[in-house]
Amino acid sequence: MAALRYGAVAALLFCLCGAGCQQPAPIDPVAGRVLVMSDLHFDPMADPRLVDRLAAAEPERWSGVLDSSGDRGLGRYGRDTNWPLLRSAVTQMPEALPHPAFVLISGDFLAHDFRKEFNTAATDHSDAAYRVFVRKTMDFLAQQLEQNFPATTILPALGNNDEECGDYELQPGGPFLADTLPIVRRLVGSAGGPGFERDWQGYGNYSAKAGDVRVLSTNTNFLSTHYRNTCGSPADGGPGRATLAWLEAELAAAKAAGERVWLLYHIPPGIDGYATLQKGSCPSTMIPMWDQGYAEAFSALWRRYSDTVTVSFAGHTHMDDFRLAGDTRARYGFALITPAVSPIFGQNPAFRTVNYDAAGGIVDQATYFLTNFVPATAEGAAAEWRAEYTFTKEWNLPRVDLPSLERLYTLIAEVPAESERWHRIFPVSSRVYWTPFSTGKDKLAQAVRAFRCAAGNVSPSDYERCFCSGQD
Repeated sequence: MAALRYGAVAALLFCLCGAGCQQPAPIDPVAGRVLVMSDLHFDPMADPRLVDRLAAAEPERWSGVLDSSGDRGLGRYGRDTNWPLLRSAVTQMPEALPHPAFVLISGDFLAHDFRKEFNTAATDHSDAAYRVFVRKTMDFLAQQLEQNFPATTILPALGNNDEECGDYELQPGGPFLADTLPIVRRLVGSAGGPGFERDWQGYGNYSAKAGDVRVLSTNTNFLSTHYRNTCGSPADGGPGRATLAWLEAELAAAKAAGERVWLLYHIPPGIDGYATLQKGSCPSTMIPMWDQGYAEAFSALWRRYSDTVTVSFAGHTHMDDFRLAGDTRARYGFALITPAVSPIFGQNPAFRTVNYDAAGGIVDQATYFLTNFVPATAEGAAAEWRAEYTFTKEWNLPRVDLPSLERLYTLIAEVPAESERWHRIFPVSSRVYWTPFSTGKDKLAQAVRAFRCAAGNVSPSDYERCFCSGQD
């Protein structure tokens, strides 16, 4: 009764006070802001005339060597990130978010065909010289990040191109992991958890406490259908199984400690929409990202710890995308796929800022992109970066969570106007990306369906039903 009287008095005072009274400020739901980038794919050999000088120089001197190139353009679609584009991107990132709580990078630091380019351009292209060049490239990239985000925790994951052995061929406990340990330790700093050195040198995994969340950087390259331990030996064991065992132990520890977990990895779960479109066939051949045994084990872990894992961050596809874990009967998580800096697949260079709350949930995200990529290269115009969109405003959804992403998937599947909007945003507003699929109306529709179905259907059977039968 006293509570009722108090409430009535408070309401009366509020009415009498009116607009002239100072009301309590609304509580800001944002606990922190994070910068997220993916697929840098830096190519220091874009000007092959500089490679021998780079090989002879320490990483601290590389920017001076790279600046001496006569090529000032930002590159082009179909090529990886050259020095002018990398410099432009990492300079713009702190302009968009000056003091992030931390930085996430979901893999692929090195350009595609890195060894092939090195062998063509370098006078000494021995294995030993290549190993040193790879290490210097990784160190140079780390220095660029540190210069633009001083005194900031920077959390990387490895991509399938990040290895001296070859694409999808990272050797467990091998030289690349040994060479990059001091570099990654420097980036992660004091955020690294117990066993950091062991976990990184063994399989390229680690745990870090950043802000209010536990970040588990998980090497999903070992789970890929393409992975081969070419430079290792059977004594290395099964790196995919070892990574899943590590992840299970880390999730159990986080749950016991009451921590919220973000998963950070390169290759997302589910179906490779592009590969299925190019090489698959209905109804029998849907091409998955991961080995199905690993995919099922990972999904079981994710489901079991769905109250601990609040979000996953991935890359690899180079597009602005997402994945819904589970099926239409019971979804239990989601992955946000960050668009790439590298324009090799025809999307515009991009990065993201993410706002999160005290519980580790994602309040909102904004995508920033290079708006004038072609003029900045062809005409020498200054690079113009700006915000492409903010999730909650663009889609009129309350926040970036599982219900909102489920609603978004329904919208892009059923509402033509929303489908068209997603069609534009998927390649970061690039008009170039869809060109190879635009030779006929049916071909374009099939391509759009292939990528859309991948967002909402991570199992081959569910994807087949969506892609082949049109049943979302």
